[in-house]
Amino acid sequence: MAQECVLVQHRGLVTRNQQDALLVADQVWQADDVPPRAHSLNPKQGLCAVADGVAASNKPQRASRALLEILCDAQDDASDHFQDGWLGPRAVRRWIHPRLCRRLSSRPTLRTSATTLAMLQWRDGHYSALNVGDSRIYCISPAGEWQQVSLDHTYYQSMIQRGELQRGANVGQLYHDLEHMISADDSEDEFAIHWQTGQLPEAATWLLCTDGLHDSLSQTEMQALFDPKAPLTEIAERYRQAVLDAGAPDNLSFIFLR
Repeated sequence: MAQECVLVQHRGLVTRNQQDALLVADQVWQADDVPPRAHSLNPKQGLCAVADGVAASNKPQRASRALLEILCDAQDDASDHFQDGWLGPRAVRRWIHPRLCRRLSSRPTLRTSATTLAMLQWRDGHYSALNVGDSRIYCISPAGEWQQVSLDHTYYQSMIQRGELQRGANVGQLYHDLEHMISADDSEDEFAIHWQTGQLPEAATWLLCTDGLHDSLSQTEMQALFDPKAPLTEIAERYRQAVLDAGAPDNLSFIFLR
């Protein structure tokens, strides 16, 4: 796992701060423009994550960056809350979220700061994929078959799960808004967490991304740009350029691992 890792970040072409953050090799990135950048990671165990500050909240860039900094510390300090050795939902609720609230509570207005999270861990041939919000995790087979292992926490997705909508139904933008996120408010602690664990598929490629990618490019477009035999830096540049060509209306952040 993770013999090869490439990250990309761009502020987008619409004027706004970089509200996304990336965590790779214990380093948090939050930059206006990072062209495809390769990293070598420990193939035996590791963690990568993306976070997207929620634009409707106050200072969302503070929430996304702080969350990933706390997540990095949690690998060593939150062991009492691990589940089967993973940073699972219990650690997010009991260790990570309270620390996010305390870190930003020095300014009362930052209690409204909020972010999504998509996190992938690997260890001893197994993986843990966890997300809150609509940042996504995909697993792509050597044959180019895609599987989304995260779950979007939007009103649209919830209505599909309850049988109130059919997938693909044409609905207004309001339905695609976030229903759950991680907020720097200790009273907002009932957010949904999607968690999946399993055995690592052999020779798979993983993609972690914020909605700046999957809202700019359709699933069909992302799959068409992907070549399982191409170097990850080449694939990442294709994605980056395609989003810029599409107008890049949002911050863009993604990580490829193979």
